[in-house]
Amino acid sequence: MAAIEADPKARQSLATALLKLRAFAECARAAGTSHRVAMQAIHQVLTTVDEAEKGALAEQQRLIQEGISGLRAEQQRLFAELEREAKTSFDDVNDELALHGFEPPANHLESWEELARIVEQDPGPMTLDEIYRWAIAWAKRELLRRKMDRGELPGQQTSKEDTLPAFRSAEEAGIFRDEHDPSIAWCMGKRIYLGNDTQASRLFWLLASPVGRACSLGEVQRAVEDMETTQDMDDTGEEYRKAGQRIRKVVSKLRAEFRKAEVDDHLLIVRGGDADGPEYSMVLRFSAAR
Repeated sequence: MAAIEADPKARQSLATALLKLRAFAECARAAGTSHRVAMQAIHQVLTTVDEAEKGALAEQQRLIQEGISGLRAEQQRLFAELEREAKTSFDDVNDELALHGFEPPANHLESWEELARIVEQDPGPMTLDEIYRWAIAWAKRELLRRKMDRGELPGQQTSKEDTLPAFRSAEEAGIFRDEHDPSIAWCMGKRIYLGNDTQASRLFWLLASPVGRACSLGEVQRAVEDMETTQDMDDTGEEYRKAGQRIRKVVSKLRAEFRKAEVDDHLLIVRGGDADGPEYSMVLRFSAAR
């Protein structure tokens, strides 16, 4: 400043420069202030957007959860209704199968596949309803075949040469006791293991003496259980029903031994009569077999 004190031109230039610097400083301060305000506004906007997104996400999750809960409750309600209907349906099916001499299958696929094989069907392509209907039809066909063997159908020829004997001895049916082992029977040269004086063994020899004879539930009970439960002995009917269930289990076990010995293509156990007076018979699958 002392150097340029005597130079008016230099002093003028310095004054101009100072004015320009002050103007630049004012602009810089204004720009800084605007930048801070802008950044604060942007931050506020971003914060608002973030909060809005979080709120929307929480609301969306709440609505989804409510929807899932509602859907689950509806599914449970529908399944409960379906389960009740299915149980009623299965009970009706099992009663019908039991009436026709079948052990009611359990509610799993393997037992229904076994039922299909018993009635000579491949279970692979069949539905449960088809297996059930086929089993009932099969049992009716076997009963009809037995009536034909006995000459019991209306209009059926009953002359001596046309009518096959209603009953056959065990020997005529190809059934023999093993000479050395009382637990074994032979049928058409095939070995059937029945056990020594078991329920299945006693039932087998009752129905085989002779083959084709219908045995009442009382006869079967006396042979299998050494006792008889009649309806007039049971006011509630519960013991009579349980007795029938026990007999069906023994029949089912004997049929399983037939299949194991591969004689089920020769011998059948069929149930006749009605629900109040069931009968059991052992019959030949093919009438002409001797």
